[in-house]
Amino acid sequence: MPFSKRKLKSNGEHRDHMREDNKYKIRNKILIESDLFYSPAFNKLSKSGIITLLRCLQKRKWETTKLRGKKQTVYAKEGFIFPYAEAAFLGVKTTQHWKNIRQLIEIGFLDLVYQGGWYQKHDREKDYSVYQLSERWRKYNTPEFIKIEKTKVLPDSFRINAHIRGQKLKVTSQKRRCQLHESESDKHKSADSRLHKNEGDETDTISLQSLANAT
Repeated sequence: MPFSKRKLKSNGEHRDHMREDNKYKIRNKILIESDLFYSPAFNKLSKSGIITLLRCLQKRKWETTKLRGKKQTVYAKEGFIFPYAEAAFLGVKTTQHWKNIRQLIEIGFLDLVYQGGWYQKHDREKDYSVYQLSERWRKYNTPEFIKIEKTKVLPDSFRINAHIRGQKLKVTSQKRRCQLHESESDKHKSADSRLHKNEGDETDTISLQSLANAT
């Protein structure tokens, strides 16, 4: 491939990468109340978990409404998704991101609105889980705390791969049994051959002796 085409391809990949980065650059302010910052639940989080939580807080949408005759800006409690690609953009790897989300649900910062799976009709259509910010963290480490756990969903490909591995093991086992039977059969044939050979030798020896005695 000519250098000019390689360069154009490289520039195109760079533009795609830049578009992907811009897609995940949310410009919303991240607001943390003091109760959350000093809470036992927040203190439970790792550095990676804090990054994940901050991103969730950044995803909040605010709306202006009237409360007691006064306009106030309040949080619009809407669900949101948090794909692995977005976590990777923030420097959080796939396994760690799953652990962070699970912990945020368990200690009360997030609620699971919809449990996504691994349904994917097209390359650009994925079945993402939907989360919602929760206030359960306020009761964390108290008898009133309501604990919720996120279940792990395995993709069908995992089950298929497991089935394929099982079939491979089955075939390998069958091959080994065949090889074992063949080896045993060869042993029997070899033993029979040696037995017949020895019997033949004995017969020849007896014949020679008989002939010598006769003369």
